Amino acid sequence: MAKCPEGPSASRLKRAGLSDDARRGDRRRRRSAGRRLPRTLARVTALALSGLVAVAVAGPASAAVPGGGGVGGPAPSVDGVTVGWLPSGTHLTNVLQTSRIGQPVIIGTFEGAGSYVSLTVQRSAPDATLADVAKAYTQYYPAEQVGRIAVRRTEAVTLSTSTGITELTWVEGRPSVVLTVGGSVVTDQSGARGPLPEADLLRIANSLRVGPAPKQTAWQKASEPRIRSAFGLALTSSSAPPQVALAAVENGPSLVGVLQKFRATYPGLTAKITVNSIYFWDNTRATVAYTIAYSYKGASGSIGLSGKAVFTQGRWKVSEQSYRAALNLAAQLG
Repeated sequence: MAKCPEGPSASRLKRAGLSDDARRGDRRRRRSAGRRLPRTLARVTALALSGLVAVAVAGPASAAVPGGGGVGGPAPSVDGVTVGWLPSGTHLTNVLQTSRIGQPVIIGTFEGAGSYVSLTVQRSAPDATLADVAKAYTQYYPAEQVGRIAVRRTEAVTLSTSTGITELTWVEGRPSVVLTVGGSVVTDQSGARGPLPEADLLRIANSLRVGPAPKQTAWQKASEPRIRSAFGLALTSSSAPPQVALAAVENGPSLVGVLQKFRATYPGLTAKITVNSIYFWDNTRATVAYTIAYSYKGASGSIGLSGKAVFTQGRWKVSEQSYRAALNLAAQLG
């Protein structure tokens, strides 16, 4: 069972920003190149690598649920950057708070109808310039892959393949916000993928509204201990009836059989959950980085994971998808 790397979700990180080694080639070459980068570039390369009780009981006063493509709800936002246009059918599916080369970034992903879009926001390099971004790109990629394109009354550094632009990165404002937009789309019936059309990338980039980083609200602060409690109750092993743990899981009553089968398949497995961080997308959804410390058949260890919390039926719960994913990890223990 592999531990998660630097960020809370390795699979998402591979699909967002410039660290998509599976798509762009030799991992070892890039790691060694990264070690050679001057310290002054590290912050930019982080991007280039692309009455509380009453509030808690009542629930959020306004639970804004992002709508896909700006239709059917408020426009989705990632770390204060609002997305005004997306390809038809796509919607916000995940927001990660993670780090690149020791610097914090927020990565939002949007999926649907065969399209995948990523938006990476970095606010930790307040003096960054486009020249810094371009220099960081050229440290990692051949010159023929790196270019420039006009966007938002400035220029963006682009990364391309033979089939088109895969992503573009630019800098806005003072203090600087470094932004990357990338994406892919299914190109044929076999499921093969290619870059989003250049016109779509530019339309997404030009639709962004860059605001200040969001501040934690009273509702979110009050919600943190309840999210920690939900993850602990749902995923820490217990001999209590399944309904007890599943009370903290989205659609819990429908998962009784799933938990019963799990307990029968892995008798003696113990697990204890530690929540490491919580990042709120909005008032009803949060990304949770947590660690499972486990023991099974004489072996023990720990695994770093990322999951989702959702506010539903008047309380915070572990999302059904995250709960199922955590149980499925046990298969790797034998």
